[in-house]
Amino acid sequence: MPLYTYIVSYKGASRVTQGSHSNFKGFISSWCSNIPAGALPALTPALHKELTSKAYGGDFLAVPNIKNVWRKSIEVGGSEFTVIAVQTQP
Repeated sequence: MPLYTYIVSYKGASRVTQGSHSNFKGFISSWCSNIPAGALPALTPALHKELTSKAYGGDFLAVPNIKNVWRKSIEVGGSEFTVIAVQTQP
């Protein structure tokens, strides 16, 4: 299975994680469910709950002119939560 690197950002803080999956779309545990407390300081427990409820909604979009990189944006607490998925290894 390919290895994916996920870069998430919210209100000026970022976190990087990886996971091996058959595809990058459906495995929110790699980039959403398992965010440690304090990793994104503005993501309070209530906002994290909102994020997990919205994580499967919306689509990842291919980043133009960059191979094997996708982006997804989710509104959480009135601010943008961004996920970048990069296929790191085939």
